[in-house]
Parts: sequence; C-alpha cells; structure tokens
Amino acid sequence: MGHKRYGYLPKSKIWREIVREMGAYALGQQDVLTIAKNTLSNVQKQYSNFENDPSIKTTFEFLLHIAQAFKQQDPVRYLRENNIVEGEGVSVFKITRAAINYKTEEVASHEYQAFAKQAAASALSSWYKSHLEEGRGFFHEGVDSTAVFRKASEAGGFCELTRLYFSNVTERYLRYFLDREAAIAIPNVEQRSRFSNEIEKHMEDVSRHAFETSKIAQSFAAGWFAKNTPESYPDEREIKYFLNRTFGKLKSELLREEEKWIYFPTLK
Repeated sequence: MGHKRYGYLPKSKIWREIVREMGAYALGQQDVLTIAKNTLSNVQKQYSNFENDPSIKTTFEFLLHIAQAFKQQDPVRYLRENNIVEGEGVSVFKITRAAINYKTEEVASHEYQAFAKQAAASALSSWYKSHLEEGRGFFHEGVDSTAVFRKASEAGGFCELTRLYFSNVTERYLRYFLDREAAIAIPNVEQRSRFSNEIEKHMEDVSRHAFETSKIAQSFAAGWFAKNTPESYPDEREIKYFLNRTFGKLKSELLREEEKWIYFPTLK
C-alpha cells in the first residue's frame, strides 16, 4: 500500500519554460538553460542532505505529532505533554505558531530552518482551510478545529498534509537557488532587479511546479503512515527512512525532468 510507481510526472509547464518566461527580455537561450539546470541541480543536492538536516527532521516530526495527537481522545493533553502547545483549546493559529516555535534550538542553518518552519506552517494552514466546510473560513463561528484536525490523523489526510509540506519546501528552495543563479548569470544590476520582479510575477508557476513534483511523495506517505503509526508515534529510524526515501523520490523526479529537456528539448 502506498507504493504506487509513477513515470515522469506531467507538469502544467516545464521548469525550463518557466525560467525562459521570466528572463526572455534579458537572457539568451544558453543563459535560460544554465539558470534552469543549475537551479534544479542545487535543489537536488539539498534533497540529498535533507535526511540529516535537523530543521527538516524536526518540522516533519511536528507534523507527525499533530497527526498522532488527533488520534487521541484528548489531543490537547498530548500536545501539552510533548511541549507543542500550552494551555487549553486548539486552533489553526495556535498550531501554526507552534510549528514555527518547535525545537528552534536544533538548527544547522537559520536561513534553511526558516524555510522548513515556514513550509510546515503554510502546509498546516492550507490543509486546514481545504478541510473546512464549504463557505466557512478561519474566523467563522462554530468551526470545530479539533474535528478538522482529526482528519490529519488518517492516512489520506496526512498524505495530503505531507504533500503540501514537501511542495512548500521545494518551492522555497527553487526560489532561493533561482535568485542565486540569476545573480551569477545576469551581471547587469538593472536587468537582475527586473528578473527578480519577474520571479514574483511567476511565483504561481513555481508553486504549481513544486506541487506537481511533490505528487510522487503523496502515495508513499499514505502507505508509510498507515504502516508505522497505527497506535503510536514512529521511532526515529522509521522517520529517517521515510525522509531518505521521500527526498530520493523527489530528487529523481527533478533529475528526470532535467534529462527530459536536455536530451529531448522539443518535448513538453
């Protein structure tokens, strides 16, 4: 269960085309290829290191604690006992704030830690919003936050949350390395500033690309969660295994896309 295999996942717009649209006014074809390729290569390298990144590990642990908490009859007690929240009651704002504050002392890079924590908080917020009853918002009276979050304790809900998290992590690193590679490839300050503005205009494309890439992790997450968390929180070895396999799958997906448009440049 949860190990469905995908070939190359179709994208609404391939990465090279997104970069080309951002820099069409300033970049030659070779510059587009260089920036697009180097950005993907750098993200792939980060994927290789993520299983040992304390910020990635702790933010994923946080998501697991949320799922485990809402399997309990008294989820708030579980969250308090695991030093995740204080006081009584639960809300999406309390949970997302807790994601930012969870184990901040476990850090290798404060910049990368911010990426991971923001990715988790954003995933929780987006997931929660998507599971509200139609027509209801965050501030709507009568919303039972506990009932909403209980859906994250099921394999289907957790794998959706996990996909959003990995999508958000990928999006932040694509943006980070895209900025960095553009600074190298575009020496003109004015054109570089304009390129940065174009990145902002195309962030929806970047976000969609990251979300489509993260699909490969979703079914694996569902199967892993169902197997390893039926009654208790998984051990550290299983968590490390999951992160290793998931980021390996994501790395392979980016590599397949890169190879696809290097060796078959006319394909979409």
